[in-house]
Amino acid sequence: MYAVLSHESACDALRLLYSAEKSPRVPRIPRGATRLARDVCVSGQRAFKAAHVAEALSGIGLTSRPADLLVPTQTSRSNGDEARFHVWGGIVPRESLLRVSDNLLVSGPELIIVQLCSTQGKLDSLLDAHVAAVRAEADVVTTLDREAKQVIDHPLEWERIRRLVAATVVACEFAGTYRLGVGSGKTAYHATRLLDACSLERAIAEVGKSQGTIRARRVGELMLEGSASPMETALALMLTLPVDFGGFGLERPRLNQAIGVRHLRETLSDRDVVTPDFLWQNQGVALEYDSAEFHAARGKGQLSRDAARANILTTAGYRVFRVTSQVARSLPRLSLLARQLACALDVELPEATPLQELRRHKLYLMLMPRA
Repeated sequence: MYAVLSHESACDALRLLYSAEKSPRVPRIPRGATRLARDVCVSGQRAFKAAHVAEALSGIGLTSRPADLLVPTQTSRSNGDEARFHVWGGIVPRESLLRVSDNLLVSGPELIIVQLCSTQGKLDSLLDAHVAAVRAEADVVTTLDREAKQVIDHPLEWERIRRLVAATVVACEFAGTYRLGVGSGKTAYHATRLLDACSLERAIAEVGKSQGTIRARRVGELMLEGSASPMETALALMLTLPVDFGGFGLERPRLNQAIGVRHLRETLSDRDVVTPDFLWQNQGVALEYDSAEFHAARGKGQLSRDAARANILTTAGYRVFRVTSQVARSLPRLSLLARQLACALDVELPEATPLQELRRHKLYLMLMPRA
């Protein structure tokens, strides 16, 4: 019997397994797209204990409960203190599971994104009653004060956006070089990238068309690869997510992409390449994020190296913008930065409606605490 770790539990498992720059060699299965085997999947609280799954989870440092596990059928599903079971009757893409031990399989990053997106289909029945209540409240406010212009966001629409953005944040993390801490653990840097848009698309194609894979494909369109920190992810998403989501709708930059400057080596540069945090190469614009915490994680001297890099970029003809944590932690200041970038990129920043402004505040509050 084996347990198939999934959803948030699988996220934490990958964070624990791949928090270092050198990744462990964990076998990936299956060799071809298949389905979960009914007779060998751990299902039920008793089977969870009998298969010694808790010991296997502890072996990789995962102690939080209940653990998220996949089961192939609804009849196999049960919830309790130790395990929370999710039905997965569809295709399991090739090499989408990690065999951590004889009795424990962990969903890979691509499969996790599809899983997170597949859970969104249960929202309608949960929120329809709340929608009616909000609308009734808005009608009362309008009746009492006809001058009031109350902005009401449809709870169902925002919840769909919120969950889609949450899955995109996870995708950016696994497509980047940092891992969020599990429990009281600290964020780890210089980690190996586990995901890219191409590998996600391959997994989606093998799973087949469903509401979950449609949303996962949208995540692939919104995610950015190469983020080196949680704040870089938060900044990148705030700047580039659609205005309807609460973002500023700017063109997506390349994150931490190397630029060759060997032609400047002898006189204007002391290195062959520079790697800006954000790069809009076609427009010749770069953005550097200055963070005391990130500099400490990267080691002493990082601040001076960043300054030298910015000088080389300027010499090479790029317009270099700088953003500090103080700017990032103020929505008005971040809005000013977005307008400045839009000017440099020679685009018009879309004017936000009152509803989009409300969502911008909600998106900001959602993303920034994670950073």
